Parts: sequence; C-alpha cells; structure tokens
Amino acid sequence: MTACSAQRYPVTDHSDGERFYNQDRSYDVEKSVFDLLKWKLAGNAQTWPESVDDNVTPNFSHSLQQGEGAVTFINHATDLVQFPELTVLTDPVFSERASPFSWAGPKRHRTPGASIEELPKVDVVVISHNHYDHMDLDSLVAINQKDQPTFVVPLGNKKCLADNNIHNVIELDWWQDYTTERGSIITLVPMQHWSARGLFDRSEALWGGFVIQSAGLSVLFAGDTGYNRQFKDIEAKFGPMDLSLIPIGAYEPRWFMKNQHINPAEAVQAHQDLKSKLSAGMHFGTFQLTDEGIDDPEKALAMSLAEQGIDPNDFIVPKNGQTIVFGKVK
Repeated sequence: MTACSAQRYPVTDHSDGERFYNQDRSYDVEKSVFDLLKWKLAGNAQTWPESVDDNVTPNFSHSLQQGEGAVTFINHATDLVQFPELTVLTDPVFSERASPFSWAGPKRHRTPGASIEELPKVDVVVISHNHYDHMDLDSLVAINQKDQPTFVVPLGNKKCLADNNIHNVIELDWWQDYTTERGSIITLVPMQHWSARGLFDRSEALWGGFVIQSAGLSVLFAGDTGYNRQFKDIEAKFGPMDLSLIPIGAYEPRWFMKNQHINPAEAVQAHQDLKSKLSAGMHFGTFQLTDEGIDDPEKALAMSLAEQGIDPNDFIVPKNGQTIVFGKVK
C-alpha cells in the first residue's frame, strides 16, 4: 500500500499544486475512519453468492466502418471499445482481488468475460483513477507485455506505471486531449471522486472519465463518480454521446457513498444529461465493494428507466463477455 504520486503540479481551480479537488467542493467525499467503522459495524451488507457463472462469449471480430463501433463488457469497469482504427481498453482489472494484497480484500464473484490473452490487440488503455479496483498493476503489466499500448492517465498516475516498467504513458489534466497517430482524440473529463493507493496519499493523483472520439463517434467512459454537473458540461462540449459507459453499482449506504458513487437513478439522470443514444452499465456484479445485493443495481436501474419512460434498450446491463455494436448500425 504505497503511494505513487507525491509530485507538484500547476495550481488550478482543482489543484493546490499538491492535492486535487472536485469541481464542487461542497460535495464532500472525505470520510473518516470513524465513518468507515460506523458503516461496517452496521452490518447491513447483503450476502452475495460465492460465484456466478453467467458469462457469454464475446465477439471481437468486426468489419467496422465509419460511424460504427463495438463494445464488449469484460467485468467491473473494464470495457473493450473497438472502432475501425482504434481499440481502447478501460480500467483493466483481471486479478482475483481488488486489493493491494493477494490474500485479503474484495474478491471476484464473476470471472472476466475474456482473458488478457483472448483480447484483440489493444492500442490504448485508459485509467480513470488509482483505486485498486480500477488500477490493477498486475493486469497493466501483462497488457503492456502483450501489446505495448499507449496508457492514458490523469495527472499524478504516470509514476505508478513507470515504477512497474510501463513507460509509454500520457498524463492529462481535465479537458486536455491526446490525439492518436490516426487522429482519434481522447479527452480526460472531470468526474466527482477521489484517489489513494496508500494511507497518506489521499487525492495526490487526479481522477476523471474519458471521452473517446473516433470514426465519427463519441464515447464516454465515466470511471467512478458521484452525480454533479459534469455530465451536462460534457454534453455541452462534445454534444450527445453515441455510447456512455456509466457506473451503476457500489452505491449503498447512500450516506457514505452518495458523493463518490452514483446510484442507478442518478445513472439514468446522467444518461439523460449526456443525451446518450446508448448507455451501458458497468461497475457492478464482480466485486462486493458496498452493501447492496449482487442483482440490486440491475433491478433498480430497470425501475428508474420505467419511471422516466426510457426504453430499456437505450440503457442496457450487459453480461460479462457481451458484445454490443453501436453507432449507425444500432
């Protein structure tokens, strides 16, 4: 549990040069050890099944044209997004535990929808922040050895990868772009969250989501986030999303999680704010990080969609391994 950042950065509206902050600081994401104990001692966590075997077989073979894309849900916040000239992998997590330890911490209840070896060649890996269920260094090292992709990360995260012999890393601040050799644009966008890998590095590295523009399509990967104005800001800058990958799990209890993790009702609001043509849930059903049951996110999402009169085909909950084609072919 060692820190990877401890660097200095320019002072901005979301950084004092040493630590980073959310757009709206009135939404407090800081929780004390006493808050954590209060939550855990309440004993309200639902029991998850030891393992669930409902994966489906992915389809990575596509003849995609301009305006077409495909996304395969691997697990948790890991999605493989394919465009005609770009393949992006989000927050790769393939380890058995989302933890700094191999013997303790949240363990997986579903296997990945594909192994690293089964993935097609990955051009770019985007990492939303440094929490262990999103920055899994063993997985990153394995992907780097297999494909030598470009890694795109928020400020303060490059050192963590370099310490693990991953050097093809692009660091971005919010609203900064990285343009690939073939002209696709990847932009880091604000999300409401925090960062830490150890006990003493809280918010020393930035967090965020990514908008990926390729083949005439715009895709948002939201990472981890509480609900705030960022979704409307993103739509105002980029226009409606063709695909939004939105977290729907790890949200109970609300008094502890609300400002850092959206719940399914807020995910539906984000879908509406983004004017998303298609949204897909993620960040659910693999690791038990919070109190809700394993199937609760999908049930709550269906209820919220019905309340808002939204077609459930416009905001889907994929199985691990499920591939969805989107864009003009949808």
